[in-house]
Amino acid sequence: MNRTYTISFRTSDELRNALDKISKEERRSISSVIETALYMYLKDRKELKEVHEDKRRYPRKSVSLPALISKSDSDDKALQAGIVLDISLGGLQISIPNEYKYEIREEKQSEKISIVFTLPESRKPISVQCVAHHIYNSNGDNSIGASFADTDFVSYKTIQNYLLS
Repeated sequence: MNRTYTISFRTSDELRNALDKISKEERRSISSVIETALYMYLKDRKELKEVHEDKRRYPRKSVSLPALISKSDSDDKALQAGIVLDISLGGLQISIPNEYKYEIREEKQSEKISIVFTLPESRKPISVQCVAHHIYNSNGDNSIGASFADTDFVSYKTIQNYLLS
């Protein structure tokens, strides 16, 4: 999901309090909760059309989850804030600001990136190691499509349970 527009609206105290409660339970921003709810509503109504047929091995689940990203195999261990945009059993897509430089190396193995995030309705952070397969620029952010490389069993099982529920 590309974030290119700001939408503002008025709501009742009851709806605001319900959104606040969900955001605290899922440890996400209210904006993220609203975006996910709207996306799921439009997808269920079939208002969102798929642009192309998905040829991936595993189906993706669209999410909007805050994440911390760092380069695993590098001297640069600085954390970068990002967003997990979608997740599957094979990998995920993240969005990070352009300032965070990451490149895919064709001649040798690309460096791994470490991604830490929390799934909705879970209190335990998940840490995964990934290798990027594609990067593209979109509205001032880089979107990285990556496959899981070294993911511990507990984290992978948590992701699997979330995707299959």
